[in-house]
Amino acid sequence: MLNKYSDENKKIAMGFLSYITDLKDLDNLEQELELYSEDENRQLYLWKSNLDDFSGIVALSFSERTVFVEYISLNPSYRSQSNIFKIFDDIQQKFPKRVILANFGLNAELIQWRKNKEKLEKDKDMEEID
Repeated sequence: MLNKYSDENKKIAMGFLSYITDLKDLDNLEQELELYSEDENRQLYLWKSNLDDFSGIVALSFSERTVFVEYISLNPSYRSQSNIFKIFDDIQQKFPKRVILANFGLNAELIQWRKNKEKLEKDKDMEEID
């Protein structure tokens, strides 16, 4: 579940952002938070895996037809392809009319997620025919 970042969650967000090498420096981290709070085409979302505490943070930027995943930073115990796929599902659910794009580091997972979705759709269609 994606929850839009707010200042009341600043310490939690900073913790997840500190997992990113370029944001280990406090000044860089503060600039990153400022960038996402000032630019209306960029948003940070804290992610909950289920009903647990927050498990990570997702940085998104938007154009008219797309949502671009800048990065995903997860608690080490939640770093898995299945959780990345859940995040893509949550993004698609939250922004159903936009195409999801991702940075170079996440693009392979995005392609695999799309393939899995297509296969599930085909399987579902075949079940309906039977």
